[in-house]
Amino acid sequence: MLDHGGVIDKFVGDAVVAFWGAPISRPDDGMRAARAGFAMWQAGEAFRREVAAMDASLPPIGKTRVGLHFGEAVIGNFGGATRIQYTALGDSMNTAARLEAANKALDSAVMASREFAEASGLDWWRSMGRVQLRGRARAVDLFEPAPDFPAEDRAELAEACKLAATDRATALRLSQQVAARHPDDTALSNLARRMEAMDEGGTYVLG
Repeated sequence: MLDHGGVIDKFVGDAVVAFWGAPISRPDDGMRAARAGFAMWQAGEAFRREVAAMDASLPPIGKTRVGLHFGEAVIGNFGGATRIQYTALGDSMNTAARLEAANKALDSAVMASREFAEASGLDWWRSMGRVQLRGRARAVDLFEPAPDFPAEDRAELAEACKLAATDRATALRLSQQVAARHPDDTALSNLARRMEAMDEGGTYVLG
């Protein structure tokens, strides 16, 4: 994260909280954050393979999961006379944390909101449906980084997610077609299943 210009806010258990845009704001902060999140996942996967190759009897290392969101936050020194911390507070930080946690239910590793995907300026995102996150009233449009994903499949997913609220049958068919072309992609299979259980507004509610 530091290599990409981010600020490490805190460590919470085995999680890392970071933000971009303060104390110095850069025009490409969104791109930096996106590349950092993707690099974190890649590093985690490389470590998992390395440990597995060292000793097959070792328990498998858990998957690295990343949540990315763009929005307003209050950033500064918070605390009192005995302890002060430079940190970021606000709804956007909570949304990013819930996106990270949602990866487990979504069978994915890196998930971003529409706001973040648009702010990144990158074209590697694929649409992954709309969900209502745990503890959130407002639905979030999901996007996943997929740099090597075929352009035609990317377009088909975008169309499926666009039609989810108005033409569920077509949305389901399109998502199933794309998932069938990538049978080892667990996140796509998950999306196809979610398409069958959406509400009338095209939103899947995460339990």
